[in-house]
Amino acid sequence: MTELAAYRGAADKLRWQGDFAAYFELVKENPKLACLAHARVFDAIMSAGVTGRRSEEDGVRYNFFSEDLYGLDETLQQIVEYFSSAAQRLEVRKRILLLMGPVGGGKSTIVTLLKRGLERYSETDAGAIYAIAGCPMHEDPLHLVPDSLRAEVEREHGIYIEGDLCPHCRFYLERSGSELTRHP
Repeated sequence: MTELAAYRGAADKLRWQGDFAAYFELVKENPKLACLAHARVFDAIMSAGVTGRRSEEDGVRYNFFSEDLYGLDETLQQIVEYFSSAAQRLEVRKRILLLMGPVGGGKSTIVTLLKRGLERYSETDAGAIYAIAGCPMHEDPLHLVPDSLRAEVEREHGIYIEGDLCPHCRFYLERSGSELTRHP
């Protein structure tokens, strides 16, 4: 039972509720909270660290994948380069990342590792994800900022905002308002 209590305690620590002004203060203090999906994946991978090159023939090994995958260094390098470029909001982010290869080539393992790694990363302060409370899409609170003000927010605070409210949140917020929450 102590493990269950510890798990619940850790989950409670991740919970945060507040209004948009409080959330925006958090984002101004730490603009990484507002990063887009590609940047979040890249940050999760890099947060685990890398093992550098010893020579030109040696590739970089990403600790994020190292315990479960062997011999896919070049493939993993290409995947990380994709997320790195997309995190910088280059055109590559508009492309679909398609994993192709033979059966047993590690495609499903890569996807599973990304999923589990993002879950772990989102439980850290660096990878925290905030959302509009009650939103089935876990809507980014910055989508509340009108399009006409987004350029000013980026200019004044260096916070880039992309995307729109989902129909559920638009309907709900127009009629009642909502709080924000940290999504564990």
